[in-house]
Amino acid sequence: MAYYHCSPTAGLKVLEPRKPASFEKPARVYMTTLLPMALMYTVQNYEYTYGYTKEGQIYLDEYFPNALELLYRGKSASLYLCAPQHTASTPIPNEAVSETALPILSETYIPDACEALLEQQRLGNLVIRRYHELPEKMLHWIRKVEAEEIRKKNLLRTPGPMADYYRTHYPESWEMVEKEQNEAGE
Repeated sequence: MAYYHCSPTAGLKVLEPRKPASFEKPARVYMTTLLPMALMYTVQNYEYTYGYTKEGQIYLDEYFPNALELLYRGKSASLYLCAPQHTASTPIPNEAVSETALPILSETYIPDACEALLEQQRLGNLVIRRYHELPEKMLHWIRKVEAEEIRKKNLLRTPGPMADYYRTHYPESWEMVEKEQNEAGE
């Protein structure tokens, strides 16, 4: 079976097991059988914003206004195809991992990840749910979840790219956590 792996790094000949930069996962080669899912990994992001409908259709949610364009527009990547002998499945649908390095069968240059995702939407392989179309209940849930991430990762007291990302894209969640900590005298 063929698997996709997408990376902002071009010219790889072998996929080496790596620990994801933003998630608490072990070092593995992470890959998928779904092209749209692979394309979502053209950028190194701090969160998962995709899921599956009851019917098994993959979707990408914009968790903040214009997220698709802000995260993916103008970002190039390489889409790698590999055919490992042995894989293990993960709790994430259509994802597989390998503990060992994998040779690459082919590489396809993706000049603009946003355009590639929009093409998958046009082909019916991906549903993109825009921020302004999400119901208020979903927006409330996003604010709550992002506030929890800010708390859990102690981002108010841990400056850097991740804190900047959350402060910029989730100002309501950031302010909520700031207010809680100010009221608690922290």
